[in-house]
Amino acid sequence: MGLVELIRKYSTSGPRYTSYPTAPQWKEEVNEDVYRRELQEGFSGSDDELAMYVHIPFCEQLCFYCGCNIQITKDHGRSQVYLDALLREIREKARLLGKSRRLSQISWGGGTPTFLTVSEIKTLQKGILDHFSLAPGAEVSIEIDPRVTSDEQLEVLQSVGFNRASLGVQDFNENVQKAVNRIQSAEMTQKMLKTCHSLGFSGVNFDLMYGLPLQTLETFQKTIEEVIRIKPDRIALYNYAHLPTLRPHQKILEKLEMPDAEERVEIFTLAYEALISAGYRSIGMDHFALETDEMFQSLLDGRLYRNFMGYTVKKGAGLLGVGASAIGESPNAFFQNVREARNYEERIAKTGLATLRGCLLSDDDRERKWTIQSLMCQFRLDAKEFEDRFKKPFEEKYRWELSKLEEFFKEGILEGNAKSMKVTNLGRLFVRNVAMIFDAYLKKPNQKATYSTTV
Repeated sequence: MGLVELIRKYSTSGPRYTSYPTAPQWKEEVNEDVYRRELQEGFSGSDDELAMYVHIPFCEQLCFYCGCNIQITKDHGRSQVYLDALLREIREKARLLGKSRRLSQISWGGGTPTFLTVSEIKTLQKGILDHFSLAPGAEVSIEIDPRVTSDEQLEVLQSVGFNRASLGVQDFNENVQKAVNRIQSAEMTQKMLKTCHSLGFSGVNFDLMYGLPLQTLETFQKTIEEVIRIKPDRIALYNYAHLPTLRPHQKILEKLEMPDAEERVEIFTLAYEALISAGYRSIGMDHFALETDEMFQSLLDGRLYRNFMGYTVKKGAGLLGVGASAIGESPNAFFQNVREARNYEERIAKTGLATLRGCLLSDDDRERKWTIQSLMCQFRLDAKEFEDRFKKPFEEKYRWELSKLEEFFKEGILEGNAKSMKVTNLGRLFVRNVAMIFDAYLKKPNQKATYSTTV
């Protein structure tokens, strides 16, 4: 079966597995009191490094495809109140952890993190480093909108420790850009990439999106050719998730012609083959990197990891989520903050935390989390490793799941056998589909969660 046929077969909705259990399974009963206790006790037996994600929700203008937690405003005074809340949450989490911890990874996302002024950028980073230290070789990254980010902001980011950036691009076609309300030239984007590289940023990523209104095979081919010419270090090629019940502003796009499922398959296949031919290597699912990039080297060395910030080369014992809607992870649980910025500020002002919901992991959750992570990051699954870690028979635990993998072996998505399997280079495109077999929650009746398309 060829690539196009496989994509047609396995293009279905499913989780991205930045967590297991996935967010639809989390409950509001796992609340702020539980999180407070977990911060005090869940990390106490380990000095391992942590990661931190900071969410800045503000954007001056709405991109109609956006699925992120955002707040549209041109009032830059709005960010100061929010910044004060971020700093208090950071202080409270540091206090509850009880000792200075090292961070292997810091990531600012949004929204538009460079909505913050130069002064606010310095204040926020100082607030983090007053309470946490950076581990040697730490990755400090930020999401950048080239339309609103100045060279001065980039220079300040570099001066306070940032060393990686992800640039939003989506598509270079002018008609598509007008349709989604995001006008951004290739020249502007190339200039920002060049500035990032000149300041010492590495692993600079472009976010691209297929399935947007007015996209065609021909127009996206030109976008991919332009991206290859500009040559970012990494590329994330996302399938547009049209979820108007969750993001009502997306309804405006329904007035325009959008690629159907068949056209999406053709667009993705074209982009995939063009990127591979140009020297990019598939990292997994929809991520690509040059052979010289650290992420590709980490893949070869078995040092690729995954959290709510996506694939990363830095291993951490947990993730501290800071800001509205931010997600945190401990060895035993997941937690998410309230989503709306003003609600977040009010909650932080009262208690220093703003937990909305969470999930405490059962033994079965831990076993399946490890299994899915192994597939998603190491692209292999070994029975002996599982048995050494969890002290139970792998084939007995996963008898039903292993029976469902036969087609993946026949189609070249997996190779090996039930005791030691490997996701092939081709199979990395379909690794979400393989992981879904091991997701116990998807087997339960009446699962109504809405997910993006797997490929």
